[in-house]
Amino acid sequence: MIDQGKTWFVVHTAPAREGRACELLARDGIETWQPLEKVTITRRGRVVETVEKVFASYVFAGLSPEQMTGRGPWALRDCECVLSLLGVDRPLPFPTDALQILADRVTGNDRDETDAGKRRAAAAQFQVGEMRRILNGPFATFFAEVEEVLGSGSIKAGVRLFGRMTPVEFNPEDLAAA
Repeated sequence: MIDQGKTWFVVHTAPAREGRACELLARDGIETWQPLEKVTITRRGRVVETVEKVFASYVFAGLSPEQMTGRGPWALRDCECVLSLLGVDRPLPFPTDALQILADRVTGNDRDETDAGKRRAAAAQFQVGEMRRILNGPFATFFAEVEEVLGSGSIKAGVRLFGRMTPVEFNPEDLAAA
């Protein structure tokens, strides 16, 4: 989705003028991307699906190597809706790999359907400090306090044994709501 051959910049636009800035920049041959997200809300008792901006007053603009040789990112400032570019002394390029990750998250393409990915997604539902009942294993029917959610998809939780908390690793399916 994001062209890796371009240099991307964060463009600050006038309030509620992101769409117009994208139109004007596209007219000048500059690729733009504005992250949008579908949101379901209830208005006056009716469920309505709307599209909201992820970053209000900001869009991403990509310049090709040919466009970078001329005025470069300063050409983005010629647009009437553009207020500034991200950066202190000079425009700061945004990493394309980070932009691709953001685009994948916004569009929902980052979902990992492997067993390990599903386990990590299940583990992400746990919050540090909450109490959970242990369902399986030698500590079944005990309660555990979540101490840490590990990157591997496991949960490190403290179980009270003999008057003190003992850390134990669990799979997400081993713990239930207390």
